[in-house]
Amino acid sequence: MRCYLMRKGHIASVAILTLGAPDDQLIAEAKALFKECAQLYDGFEIWDRTRFIFRFPPEEDNPPKT
Repeated sequence: MRCYLMRKGHIASVAILTLGAPDDQLIAEAKALFKECAQLYDGFEIWDRTRFIFRFPPEEDNPPKT
């Protein structure tokens, strides 16, 4: 699973999360990671290949297509 750290709407960095973990664990892991480096990034997205899992902050008006 990948956590894409975003800056100004673009991927600025990528972190690999625990493989095979449940979605709620991945979200908690990504939130902890983001908390450590929030001054560098605007948000993050979690993806499992083509499956969208979570976005922070949420973009309610334009959800991704899965």
